[in-house]
Amino acid sequence: MARAGTHSSIIDAAESLIERLDRVARVSRGVMKANARSRSRTIKVLRLNGGWRLTVVAKNAKQEFHLFDISLEEISQILADDEFDSFEKIIPRE
Repeated sequence: MARAGTHSSIIDAAESLIERLDRVARVSRGVMKANARSRSRTIKVLRLNGGWRLTVVAKNAKQEFHLFDISLEEISQILADDEFDSFEKIIPRE
């Protein structure tokens, strides 16, 4: 699936997740924020009109992504992969 927008920088903690999501959804990359100072690695999913906001927070960085053309079930299936076990996941109920 094609990328939305032209800004393609991704924080290290989100690279493999966004690579997987890019295969099944339209992903719009948001601004990276340095010095997030988080003690844990977190992935948070919020419902938006027509899509989802995915926020990835790691040690010293935070970045938001907007996802389109994907269901919460599909997002949850990707996040259930062992590769993302090191993240705390905050996912809304359907």
